[in-house]
Amino acid sequence: MMTLSRFIAIMIRNRDAARELERMSLYDQMTGLLNRRGLSNYFNNLPKGISCAFVFGDVNGLKRMNDVHGHEAGDVLIKTVARIMQRAQQDAGEGHVFRMGGDEFLMIVEHADGQKTVAIIQSLRDAFRANNVSVALGHLTCMTPISDIDAIITKVDREMYKDKGRQKR
Repeated sequence: MMTLSRFIAIMIRNRDAARELERMSLYDQMTGLLNRRGLSNYFNNLPKGISCAFVFGDVNGLKRMNDVHGHEAGDVLIKTVARIMQRAQQDAGEGHVFRMGGDEFLMIVEHADGQKTVAIIQSLRDAFRANNVSVALGHLTCMTPISDIDAIITKVDREMYKDKGRQKR
């Protein structure tokens, strides 16, 4: 009986460890946001027949922040942007924010038409300005199902680079 209970305890610990590793593989450690792998899982479960807003953000000046004030200050900047985007997404409705890597973020808001997307962008710009943060934003609204998330990311990334160019001018 003792051997059986030890065996069961080990199996439960292994199961719990595997679940924790799976959870950790979906989230960015620094921000707590879902990562690219989390995006893939989320995207595959998006309901069909809904309009979604895709907002891509790229932090301006992160390299300079790291060079002048150190990487801890850069980390604070990334966390600030993550917090602002997450709050805006929660205010807008169903969806998630993903850290795509480095200083790039993707927000998806479900049930968002063009007008709501413009309001989200304005809300983000106001919040970034209030926190003295500069972020270039690109946005796109489209209906599900979407066959290729990479194509959407490419399009919204191009829009973001247009905004980055406008901000530099």
